[in-house]
Order: sequence, then structure tokens, then C-alpha cells
Amino acid sequence: MASAPVIFFEPPALADEQDKLRDMLSVIPAKNPEDLKMVAAALKTAGIRHEELYLDWAKPYGRFKAKGLWAKARPDPDAMTEVLERHIFAASRKARFKPQTAAELDPTPMQYRIKGVAPSEGMVVVYGASRDGKSFWCIAAAAAIGEGAQFFGYPTTPAPVLYVGLEGEAGVRGRVLAWERHHGRAMPDAVRFSLQPFRLTDQQDVSDLADICPPGCVVIIDTLNRAAPGLDENSSKDMGGVIEGAKTLQRKIAGLVILVAHSGKDSTKGLRGHSSLFAALDAAILVSRDGDARRWKLDKAKDGKDGEEHGFRLKVVDLGTDADGDPVTSCVIEPDSGATQQFTRPLRGNRQLAFTALENAARSHGILNEHGEFIGVTFADWYAEFLRISTADNKEAKRKAFARAREDLAADGHIAVDNDIYRFAGLNASATHAVIAAILTGQRTGGGQ
Repeated sequence: MASAPVIFFEPPALADEQDKLRDMLSVIPAKNPEDLKMVAAALKTAGIRHEELYLDWAKPYGRFKAKGLWAKARPDPDAMTEVLERHIFAASRKARFKPQTAAELDPTPMQYRIKGVAPSEGMVVVYGASRDGKSFWCIAAAAAIGEGAQFFGYPTTPAPVLYVGLEGEAGVRGRVLAWERHHGRAMPDAVRFSLQPFRLTDQQDVSDLADICPPGCVVIIDTLNRAAPGLDENSSKDMGGVIEGAKTLQRKIAGLVILVAHSGKDSTKGLRGHSSLFAALDAAILVSRDGDARRWKLDKAKDGKDGEEHGFRLKVVDLGTDADGDPVTSCVIEPDSGATQQFTRPLRGNRQLAFTALENAARSHGILNEHGEFIGVTFADWYAEFLRISTADNKEAKRKAFARAREDLAADGHIAVDNDIYRFAGLNASATHAVIAAILTGQRTGGGQ
């Protein structure tokens, strides 16, 4: 087991602060005396601590003359804003696009934090219904990443982790203590916890949180709902603000942001809220349950293999008693291959009929992407085919049968959905998609069946 270096989450040191200032000053040429005056006024707000940095930057103008400007400058924290905006705008008007040959493209493969599941940089959502085990999954993932241990058989690359727990301090403490007692060791020191209020849509909150995170950090925000109070999840504008906040945080930490979210009332329709969030993700992980059996499934993998799933169970851990002498417990997750088998029931009756309708619709109305790959079937085309082959007494009976079968097929991992486009899932999905793509391509190019 690899060990992650002990990295403390602390406010930025003077060196870090000055590195950021150098980055800002790199876009301002040290030529115009008015610009130098404004920069001096802004830096002088912190006293003399940035004087040498200022003089080093101002060398092209002349160190002696710059020292005179520094001496005359009056502190003004906003003085540099207009200068920065003006030079950034000027730089943006220069040519931004640089075509590359195939040989110039970076051949480096994607770097993973959990190989095949979560990238080292990007945005991931872990979602599911309430009480399905999302937070327990995240605690286990955080610990595995923090110490470089395998996670459900997947290798991890160690990194510092910040778990932002917004749904109750006691619950987070209980889950951490349960993990420690179950594993017989302390939570890795590279995993830290923030239990203060945090708003993903507040630029200052995002900036302050990023400032305490080492580069390459993993930030887990549990939950998205608590990090964006008042959010209208179905509003593209509101969801756009959430996405921008998460992406800004991700860019600032040069690492991975994991959001914990809820599925909709209809679990077959995936992640709750506006579809723009799902589209912006590098990966999505669905956590679900059937009684005591639970599983997690890679519902989306931008550069990986989606549809893979793993069963787990929640093991109760005794944490002692409270002030009244009542038992206190929490849980940890344990892999359970039997849980996945429990989810997968034989296809019979309307489930089989709906699956057959999906196959038929895929072969006649399937959607291919620009690379000729099968990506799914619209709800309308699938439903129309089910109505055609169903022998139920009337249209209402057919509608109810289809709705139940659709939900069961999704819950059991036979199908997956994205923006009301349905596709096959499970072990044979890739082969099925390839066959359908070949049939559709033949039909549409005049090659027949």
C-alpha cells in the first residue's frame, strides 16, 4: 500500500501568496508609469512585505525609479483591478488558437485518482436516493485515496483529500469513527474535514476553500443541495452557477471535485435537476439499493468504460453509548458480490417485453454519433415499439406496464439513460451496441441488414 505524504491544509504562506501575485503581474508590462503607480498602491496595502516583489517586477522600468513610485504610493486595495482588467482584455484580443499536427498532440493518457472510475482532475458526481449509502461510499473512497489503497479492486493514486461535510457534524464524526474502528487504524492523515458552512455559488467561499487545498487535492462536497441553498435545480441559469462554481474550484486546486447529489423521484431518469450538470461531468456514480442489497455503478465515464457495477453492504459498527446509555452506531461499507446478483432478476413478462421493444427500436430507430457508434434510442421510439408488440387489454394498461418495466430494467442495471436517450447496460452492452451500430450503418448506407 502506497502512503500519501502528510500534507496539511493551511492558509497560504507568504511564498504561496507571492507566487499568485507574480502570476497576476505577469500580464502587466512594467513600462507605463501610471500602471506602476497603481500596482504599487495595491501591493502597499499589505505594508512592506511585497516591496521586493514589486521592485523585481519593475526592473524593465528601472529599479531606482520604481522605488520612488513605491515611496509615494498610497495604499489602495482596488488600485490594480482596472490595470489587470485592461491588460487581460488586451491579451484576449490576440490570437488564441494554435492548430497542432497529430504529432504535436499530447499522447499522455488520462491520469486517474481511482483508476477507471475517477480522474485526477475533473468533476464527478456520486448520486442516489436518500439513505442508499452515498456518504459511506465517499468516506471509504476518501480513505482509499488518502493512503493509496485499492478501492473495490481499483488502484488509486494517493492524494490529499478534503471532505466538506455539510449535513451534520455528528454524522460525519460517526462515519469516520466507524471506519477507524472497523479497520483498526486511524483515518489517513492526508484526509481532512471541513464542517463549516460553504456555498459553491459564492466566489469568496470557493476562493477561500481553494486557498487551503494543496495542488492536486480531492475535494468531496456532501451534499450539493446544502452547498447551494435556494437552488432551483431545474433552472439552467441556477445550475449553470453551480457548475461554474465547481469548475472554478476544480481549476484553482488543479484536482478533483466530487459532488454528492440526489437522484430524482423516478430513479430511471438519473441525476436530479437540469441536464446540464450531467453533461458537464467527467464521471457519474449511481449508488442504489434493493432492500439490504446495495451497489454502485459507473453511470458515466467520459474517457472510460461505463456500466460497471459493484455490490456492497453496510456493516453496523458499535460506537458505544450516549449520555442516556443508549447505543450509538454508524456503518462502513464492505464489498458484497452477492448484492449485484440479488439486483439482477431474470427477464420475464413485461420486463422481457420492454427489453425486446428496446432491441427492436434500436435496430430501426437507433441514434449513431459522429463516429458511427450507437448511443441509444429516444423514449418516444422505445415506447411506440412497446405499444406495438404489447398484448395488454388497453392503452392505459400498456402505459402502466411499460412504466414499471422501464423502472425495473434501469434499477437492475439492464439499461442506462442520459437525457431521455436509453441504451443497454451491463456486461454485454458493448457487444450489443457494436452489433446495432453495424446494422444501422448498413441500413443507412444501402448495405441492407
